[in-house]
Amino acid sequence: MSTSDASSHAFKKWASLLVLIFFTSVTSIVSQRSRGAGQARYSIATSVFMSELFKLSLGFAMAVCSKRTQTAPATDGTTLPLFSEKRPSQDSDDASSSSSSSSDGRPVSPVSPRSPPMAPTAPSLQDKVRHVFGEIYCPSAWMMGVPALVYVCQNMLQLAANSYLSSIAYQGLSQLKLITAAVISSYLFRTTLLSSRQWLCLPILLTGVVFLVQKPISHHDVMDAAAMLSSTEPGFDSPFKHRLAGSTALLGSAVALARQHASAQLAVGALLMVLACTCGSYAGVYIETKLKTSMSVPLSVRNAQLATFAMITAGAAVVFEAIAQARWAPFNNFTALAWFTVVLRGLAGYVVSATLRYADTIMKGFATSLAIITTIAMESILTSQLPSSTQFVGSSLVLASTYCYIRVGAARKP
Repeated sequence: MSTSDASSHAFKKWASLLVLIFFTSVTSIVSQRSRGAGQARYSIATSVFMSELFKLSLGFAMAVCSKRTQTAPATDGTTLPLFSEKRPSQDSDDASSSSSSSSDGRPVSPVSPRSPPMAPTAPSLQDKVRHVFGEIYCPSAWMMGVPALVYVCQNMLQLAANSYLSSIAYQGLSQLKLITAAVISSYLFRTTLLSSRQWLCLPILLTGVVFLVQKPISHHDVMDAAAMLSSTEPGFDSPFKHRLAGSTALLGSAVALARQHASAQLAVGALLMVLACTCGSYAGVYIETKLKTSMSVPLSVRNAQLATFAMITAGAAVVFEAIAQARWAPFNNFTALAWFTVVLRGLAGYVVSATLRYADTIMKGFATSLAIITTIAMESILTSQLPSSTQFVGSSLVLASTYCYIRVGAARKP
């Protein structure tokens, strides 16, 4: 590799990592603000359905654009690898058998001067669409149904968690996928045996997450609690009459109520994120162990296939939601932030895959953890509040443990 090529590759690597860091932080902040306090709640099922529709459209368009020359239609069957062409040995056997005899049994020359090999031609748009459609919706496409269903559950749980967590807490709790993936791959599928150093990184990661989710109650929360307490006058014999004895007692009660509310919000959000990380880890390990050996398929085709099954599941959720509410209003309360969230979540898989073209898994995992720091910085600018010391400690622990965990795992690979 020449010096110019090396410099170009290094630039693309660091540029892609910066894009991933910025994209992860923006997605976390936009998703939280689209469902945070003061925002009208839109349908989670509809948001997931539209994200998968956008992902399917983008994957189909990318697959069509990648078809530059005319190729033979793909053959697929239950005994062949997923979306793979015929094996080279079969091609050679077919070629030798067809060249040794004709239809009436007479031998023919293996090379005929009258039929020279045809040069590849540029296919028409209709041929490209037909070929991509056959690749995506082949008989073995059902194999992606299980991970698609689990990914839909993950996306719904993540959007629900955004209603209860801050963007920093959400970003920190999302790093728990390292722990859930390690447990699932080690004990459920029994495919990965972690080293002692990797197991040591997991409690450090968990400690950092605990620091990150610690959020001091704001002045706004206390004032809301005080307003709620003072809006209802307790009875003369009420045991809560002392709360209104003075401003000091009212303020103390408001602080206690605000803390209880914050603890409840954190508990619900953390539970949703643990379930989301479990679903995402299960789907990732399932694809890695069950389907990796039988998938020689472009990323655009795989994403389009996953999105197709995910749309079926999310579409059913939209219908059941409408039946439960006795009205059909799937796009009710869809603001600009909600649509921005749809686009960002639809682009997530493609941004990560583009990053892996120039950077390895270690740098990708490091960049994802580094997004916690950028999220803290962006939130500080948006809220005009300085980050707390617990956030700095938590982000440092998460960053160090994630980097060591992925680096040790990559070093153990043959």
